[in-house]
Amino acid sequence: MRGEGIIRRRSNFLKRNIFVNIMTLRNNSASLSLPSEKLSFWEKTAYAIGGLGNAIGPGTIIPFWYTFFLTDIARLDLGLVSVFWMIVTTWDALNNPLVGYLSDRTRTRWGRRRPYILFGAIPFSLFFVLLWWIPPTQRQGLLFAYYLGTYIVYETSSTLVFCPYAALSPELTRDHDERTSLTLFQMVVTILAGVLVPVLFSFLVLPLFPERDPRAYQLLALVCGIGFAVSSLIVFFSTRERADYDHKSTLSVKESTRFILMNVPYRYALAVYMLSWMAVTVVIALFAYYFTYWIGMGLGEVSLVQGGIMLMTWLFLPAVFWLSRRFEKKMAYILAAGSWAILMLSTFLVPQGEKFMAYLICALSGFGVSAIHLLPSSMLPDVIEVDELVSGHRQEGAYVGVTTLFSKFGQMLILALLPVLLRWAGYVQPQAGSAAAIQPTSALLAIRMMLALLPALLLGFSIAAARLYPLTREKHAQIRREIEDRAFSNSG
Repeated sequence: MRGEGIIRRRSNFLKRNIFVNIMTLRNNSASLSLPSEKLSFWEKTAYAIGGLGNAIGPGTIIPFWYTFFLTDIARLDLGLVSVFWMIVTTWDALNNPLVGYLSDRTRTRWGRRRPYILFGAIPFSLFFVLLWWIPPTQRQGLLFAYYLGTYIVYETSSTLVFCPYAALSPELTRDHDERTSLTLFQMVVTILAGVLVPVLFSFLVLPLFPERDPRAYQLLALVCGIGFAVSSLIVFFSTRERADYDHKSTLSVKESTRFILMNVPYRYALAVYMLSWMAVTVVIALFAYYFTYWIGMGLGEVSLVQGGIMLMTWLFLPAVFWLSRRFEKKMAYILAAGSWAILMLSTFLVPQGEKFMAYLICALSGFGVSAIHLLPSSMLPDVIEVDELVSGHRQEGAYVGVTTLFSKFGQMLILALLPVLLRWAGYVQPQAGSAAAIQPTSALLAIRMMLALLPALLLGFSIAAARLYPLTREKHAQIRREIEDRAFSNSG
């Protein structure tokens, strides 16, 4: 028994050293040439369409509008809103690793991932619509219970669809640059939808109803919910999983977690992803408050500005993609994230009611926001080959689940903290029948400081993590060659 323990510890030590030193691999000209991993235009487009539900729902409408909807439309108490976000994001963080591990171990005639997308699509769409209904009660406890229960079911069904969906990406192609191209297609489609939804909301939906009428949000949710179900079905019928991955053995949960935690490149990629999206969460959570109460816009104009930011994000995608091909993903990210951090700091200098400067900052922010959408998401699939080289297994679902776990906890901290800070600063919630409330100077100052300082600080930390990210294009190619060499030797 003692000898077995020594052997096990030595094995763990060697594997850990491989993770640390794997980035020192040098190209070996005698290695097998890599097989083509190019995807067709339709394959990329179909996969991108499948992400519309996640991009428009959890990615755009929920973060931009749901906190504002709860506080100013449904008029849920600020303290309860904070508790609400703490509970639902904790639940979302915990259920993602579970679904990821399950999808890695699922074996069906449709594959490992696609059955979850098929059967989760309808409940995800239905409960997204129910999120925007206001129960006929003024009792805060009942309002809180309704939104909490509905959101938990919505978030669970969302995880069933989009955790396996994200795990499909590393399977569709193993090529370093083709993965960036696949992510580019996904962002082109989903960000364009993120442009159209707020613009159509502003021009077609909001004019149908009085200011702050909940029916405007309910109509938008109904149309989007139908679209979410359709987009999920498109990706189910248009993608195929690798048969060789489907037949591979799986690790135990303990072993799987151990390999993930030892993966050094993954730690840095996770830090970049988590911190950058925490910065985005701060901005979008405060977006409506800043433009409504400091800049003095109506909700229709706020929605147009939201659409304008997403349009600039969409237009900057080719530039960010070119930078990632010209240099490396991490260098392109550092340049773009640094520029956005400076722009966010400049929001504090915008005078009250000054719309032109606010518009200008939003337009220039597109470069940084585009990089955050494209680059961290394209880094994460590359680290899976590092794990495969060491462990001999593919566990895309586990990586997606763990990534979402940490990312959601980061977002939870932001979403739970902001309502508390607003209350501490004296924020005044609108009363029933009133269009808006007059905010004290302390609340306006808090909104401006949080919008300017928090994203800049988080982006600074993410840039530091990106500088340490060790996986380059050449090193990733060598890792793939090592994997192909081993597979060729085993088959021989």
